[in-house]
Amino acid sequence: MSDSNITKKAISEALKQLCKEKPFDKISVADITAACGLNRQTFYYHFQDKYELLSWVYYNENFSKITEDIGFDNWDKKILQMLKLMKKDKGFYSNTLREQEHTFESYLFEMAKALFVEAIDQMDELKTLTETEKEFDAEFYAYGISGLIISWAQNGMKIPPETVAARLKCLARAREQVVLTPADTES
Repeated sequence: MSDSNITKKAISEALKQLCKEKPFDKISVADITAACGLNRQTFYYHFQDKYELLSWVYYNENFSKITEDIGFDNWDKKILQMLKLMKKDKGFYSNTLREQEHTFESYLFEMAKALFVEAIDQMDELKTLTETEKEFDAEFYAYGISGLIISWAQNGMKIPPETVAARLKCLARAREQVVLTPADTES
């Protein structure tokens, strides 16, 4: 790991620790640097502000791991991996999602949308859907998944991650059945 990444990791761990003690919006850059023993100049060398740091944590500690080799055949396992990570760092995610949910949600939405566009395209063997319809359907499922995961986190992550991932897979499979059973009206 490069020195830059080691420093970023130390800064991110300080933020995660502080999020267990107080709301994200009440945490300052001075708090973060004091918690990790670095000076403000070092912080600003790596991050523009605490919001950029938060994005870095979300992406590097979560989304970069689950998007690697993700496909429609394994997306539920990747979602489960993400949910377990969130549950492990429950204090951090509950705190930051309460204050800054749109940062996390936008990453999650874009990942889910790309995945569903690809999946819907693969399932539409007869090519009956237009690109606009595929995009619309993918956005519907991406918003649904994003909203459910955000709600799960904000409501205390009471449902086990395995149950959430299984339900999401079940709901996605319902869409697959609709696409794979073409035009019942053609009889």
